[in-house]
Amino acid sequence: MILKYISFKELNYAKSWQDGWNKINKLSNFDKFITIFWLLGPLIYLIERDPADVWLTSLSLLFIIRCFIKNNWSWASQLWFKSALALWIFGLFSSITSEDPLFTFQQGFVWIRFPLYAAATQVWIAKDRDIRIVMLLSIFFGMLIMSAILITETIYEPKPRLTWPYGDLVPGGYIAKVSLPLFCVLIAIAVNQKSRAGIISGLVGLLSIAVSVLTGERTNFLIRACGGIVASIAWKPKLVMFSILIFIETFAVLVVFFSRPDLSRSFVNNFINHIPLANTTDQNPYWGAWRGGLQQGLVTPLKGVGPSGTRKTCATLDTNLPEWLPGKNYCGNHPHNFYIQLFAETGIVGLIIGCIMFGSIIFTCYKARSQNFNCPMAATAFVVPLALFFPIQQFGSFYGQWGNLFTWFAIAFALSQSQEWINCIKNFEK
Repeated sequence: MILKYISFKELNYAKSWQDGWNKINKLSNFDKFITIFWLLGPLIYLIERDPADVWLTSLSLLFIIRCFIKNNWSWASQLWFKSALALWIFGLFSSITSEDPLFTFQQGFVWIRFPLYAAATQVWIAKDRDIRIVMLLSIFFGMLIMSAILITETIYEPKPRLTWPYGDLVPGGYIAKVSLPLFCVLIAIAVNQKSRAGIISGLVGLLSIAVSVLTGERTNFLIRACGGIVASIAWKPKLVMFSILIFIETFAVLVVFFSRPDLSRSFVNNFINHIPLANTTDQNPYWGAWRGGLQQGLVTPLKGVGPSGTRKTCATLDTNLPEWLPGKNYCGNHPHNFYIQLFAETGIVGLIIGCIMFGSIIFTCYKARSQNFNCPMAATAFVVPLALFFPIQQFGSFYGQWGNLFTWFAIAFALSQSQEWINCIKNFEK
């Protein structure tokens, strides 16, 4: 079986594949169905947003129903979930006191399904390591399919921004976010294993980062590139292997840039000109989006304008204020930064709660390193939320749908590497 050729002591794909399916077959019929349904997630995500949303929402709702039936809420004592719940509740408060309570309440109310999906993955579906490895292979398969689709699009319809298979400018989100946990594992293996497994992992990682460049999505490429660098030093790296990997990946990106001058201009010249903190002139819409969010937050600093309310209130602002903020506002659908958006839409209170949530998710994933450092999945888990929540970057909407479907899929898989919550509950009960 091909899995034997990429297996090694710390991550035996072949054995875990067999053991994982044996464990799934021993589950109750309901849990077996749910687990298989969960494992199909990376493939369902290849179809379109609506099927992916139904998939994630269904798992969230079934998890809540299961918790009510079993009267088991011990998992909810984790700080990351308590802060997510507090942020959700405060967001609803902000919405009902906003200028458009119906719209903002609807936007804020449905957001809770994303943390619930993460909790369902961590404490129910993916508690077992072998089952998580089966999902890792499902992500691997999905990433290869997406890479093949985007390479085909590049050949037949070359353009600065790729759109297949969705028809809009988001396929880089799948490559950069949905498959980020896998990419981190591949890079960690590539710089650790002087073996066939290390070579294959490095080549697959190289392929995916080249495809990420082809999508033309600069932020998603940086998430992948920077996340890969951190992952490469997170799990017992060998200096020679690390140096070779960095050289090969840099060379591959340069080859793509030289063969596609349009991409090089987009990634280098345009990117530098559009960095918000480096260019605060009137001509930079990226800074303008941030500026509009900051101004709205300063108008209602305690509670904000309500979830997703910035898309409606930005246009009514007096752009001459505040005088100390340079540039002019660009009013799109949201401020394009999680932290600025939380400040604008939930005020300083929501921003503080959100920062606690982000930090506790990163810390929870980081604790997985000490729990099972020999496992590259656990050792690199913290890289996923660190990359996806790193503050100085362009984000999609914090309360949006497509972006959150990508982001929380990866966050959930990273959180599932930490199972310390079980021991904490046992100690508490004693």
